Amino acid sequence: MDKKAPLIPQGVKDVANHYSLATGTPCMILDLFNKQLVGQRPEVENLFAKLDKEWGEKCFETHRHYASLAERFGGSYTYFTFLSLVYWVSPVIMDGRMEYAIIAGPVSVFEPEELLSDKLLGDERVKKEAQELLNSLAVIDVSLIHNLSEVLRMCAGWASGYSKHLMVEGREALTTQSLLSEQIQNLKLNRGEVIQAYPFEKEMELQEAIRWGDRRSAQRIMNELLGLIYFTSGASIERINFRVMELISLLSRAAVQGGGPQEEILEMSFRFQREVVHYTTIEGMSVWLSKVLHQFTDLVFASKDEEYGSVIASSIRYIRKNYRDKITLEETAQEVGLSPNYFSRIFNEKMNISFSAYINRLRVEQAQKLLLNTSLPIIEVAGLVGFDEQSYFSKVFKSVTHLSPGQYRKRSGRYESDNQEIHT
Repeated sequence: MDKKAPLIPQGVKDVANHYSLATGTPCMILDLFNKQLVGQRPEVENLFAKLDKEWGEKCFETHRHYASLAERFGGSYTYFTFLSLVYWVSPVIMDGRMEYAIIAGPVSVFEPEELLSDKLLGDERVKKEAQELLNSLAVIDVSLIHNLSEVLRMCAGWASGYSKHLMVEGREALTTQSLLSEQIQNLKLNRGEVIQAYPFEKEMELQEAIRWGDRRSAQRIMNELLGLIYFTSGASIERINFRVMELISLLSRAAVQGGGPQEEILEMSFRFQREVVHYTTIEGMSVWLSKVLHQFTDLVFASKDEEYGSVIASSIRYIRKNYRDKITLEETAQEVGLSPNYFSRIFNEKMNISFSAYINRLRVEQAQKLLLNTSLPIIEVAGLVGFDEQSYFSKVFKSVTHLSPGQYRKRSGRYESDNQEIHT
């Protein structure tokens, strides 16, 4: 069976359309997969066919040839065709190769009268047809064509995804710096309340987020740790570098524990350890470390997809993101595009645990952390991890840990449990 022909991406069509409207220049799209030109002007093609009987066969290959030259020579190429009409073309690169090209034109750089003496025109009927076409085309100064071709090159770059990628990357960098600045400012405002001991439990949370490829949670926790590192290092870049090296080691270990490829991760860790010394500001370091984090979590993300299958891995990420809310099997099945019955069956097969039991176990794990690291009342802990009733929370907690929440906290010796427990 033949591979289904892909549709031209909407972004490519939008670029061609907006460029044409903004500049008043006709645009075509060269579709290399389907070997077709989209947006041709019939009056142009009809005239060219009369000037060259083989034009119908040569048309696509002619434009493809110049698109290839544009790809080779910097992303733009200007060329002449019959009657000295001018086109310029820029490639749209996807997955490392030219998939489409946007062609602007034709336009003329001469007045119609200068071109109608062309011997190719032959009889009067063809000359009249050529005159009508030339009168309908814009006459543009040669120097302006260069500028128009440069703008098309930039637009095609956007359609290729380059500009979009850079804009998204810049926006993410700005967000990272903003969150870090906010974290540092909060620490300054609450200077007297800053915890004296380094919060190693935060490192544990960060490791867990990475082990599951949870980029959003990992980013949030890392910003908190970076703020603490900056605040407690007295703005000494040498101390900050040392602590960040420790963080990189932590990230790499968590990524390996999450199932990422060990050799690749260790090589990345070694490279990042050497790169960190090049950064002399906390802002620059935070943006760089954010990219480091993304590379580690992407490797774990891929390994989870391979381990559980993409559907189950996606469902687990959805559950871990929403476990604090009322989350149902039907809702999760819809999220991953399966029927509830089929999703329930493959979840049990892959995870060796039922959907509801998995959620309860996850909620208990999160409750254990809150019981150990905070003095929150048990009823608040229950609510924070997704239980509506304290009595049911206590029942589920005991079924998993063989201890009540109060007993668990008391045995840890971290906080006194003077909260009244409710049992049924």
